[in-house]
Amino acid sequence: MIYYNNGAFIDPNIIKVTKIEDSMLQQKIPHLIEKSPFLSTRTDYIVTLWLSDPLVREVLHRHDIESALFAMRYANNVLDYFFNVVHARQKIGDCPVIADLLDYLKQHDIAADELFIICTNAKEAMMTLTYELGFNTKVLTEEINYVFDLNFKGVLHRYANTIYRLERKVEAEVKKNREKDALMFQQARLAAMGEMINNIAHQWRQPLSMISILTQGVLLKHRLNKLDNTFLIESIDRSQLLIAQMSQTINDFHNFFRPQKEKEEFLVDDAIRHALSLIGDSLEHEGIKLVSDLQEGPPILNFENEFAHVLINIINNAEDVLIEQPEGKERYIHVQSSPLYCEEIPCIRISIQDNASGIDPELIDKIFDPYFTTKEQGKGTGIGLYMSKQIIESNMGGSMRAQNCTFSHKGKSHSGAEFIIDLPLGDR
Repeated sequence: MIYYNNGAFIDPNIIKVTKIEDSMLQQKIPHLIEKSPFLSTRTDYIVTLWLSDPLVREVLHRHDIESALFAMRYANNVLDYFFNVVHARQKIGDCPVIADLLDYLKQHDIAADELFIICTNAKEAMMTLTYELGFNTKVLTEEINYVFDLNFKGVLHRYANTIYRLERKVEAEVKKNREKDALMFQQARLAAMGEMINNIAHQWRQPLSMISILTQGVLLKHRLNKLDNTFLIESIDRSQLLIAQMSQTINDFHNFFRPQKEKEEFLVDDAIRHALSLIGDSLEHEGIKLVSDLQEGPPILNFENEFAHVLINIINNAEDVLIEQPEGKERYIHVQSSPLYCEEIPCIRISIQDNASGIDPELIDKIFDPYFTTKEQGKGTGIGLYMSKQIIESNMGGSMRAQNCTFSHKGKSHSGAEFIIDLPLGDR
């Protein structure tokens, strides 16, 4: 079901997520509530800082978006909404202009990474104002980050929904002409792109916070005339290390999305560890414990990126199901690998298990069908598992199946779903 508020589209999934967050929000941001009267009267200045950032200017210019129009129609309203949320006059996800804004950005072909740049620089502009006003404490920084992260999570979900709504018309035409596979790959990558941005946001949160603290320290010592070269150099060096870490995160995800043209030798265990490192922060944020039991095996000749893509897709599906589990229940994803023989052919078996109570027996035979999904409308396309099975079996010469299972961890028995992938050691 679709809800509307003041003419704006509201995703029902976001409503579910934010009900609890709204009730606890005021208790978590007392310093921001105290300082917001000083900040909210300077929204025009925040917008100026926001849209004068070189990265934001480049994005807007690249897509022929006029800064003055963007500020008047959207940026000022977004900041007004932010402060209304802070003072409990509006709820998270209830921004009256966000639907129009996301449609506008989509019409101008704004990519997901460019949306990330626009959103994060709004927060940086507000941080800059706190520095200039002398409010730049660690606690206030964390509270501003907290509110922006809640809003950014909703924006990403809504932007994905905007993309899906516009792509459905294309799907119907492609199905009639039996050209659905190309569209499915594109949709799968769009969905993965949304997950990628979410994971980058999780991995960037800590280094961004540290860089903010370092710059605050430099600014404070400068104002007190206590800034010496040693402290300045140390702060710059630490900031550069953090920036390098963030840059490496981008490189990791960029390589993950780069298609491979030829098979290459790689160690399955190394590929699994790399894939898990990309999504570990996201799982931890949702209270999901990732357990791995990897047995070293010989290298295989195949497509490493495609394998990592499949693995992350399966784990993301497990994450979605685990999030819906009752509060207080332990949440696990268990990843195993072991060399063995599959129909007398040497191979490596990869098993991904969760403890989300398993798959309905009446549906288990349908989960690899194209466009089949048990997720709510707008949250799933029904192509992720279909494309994963196609990649493993058609591209990589392996096999993939699903079943319900039980496994033991720390002396407790858990039940859930298990996805099993068998990959041959040689080229098939």
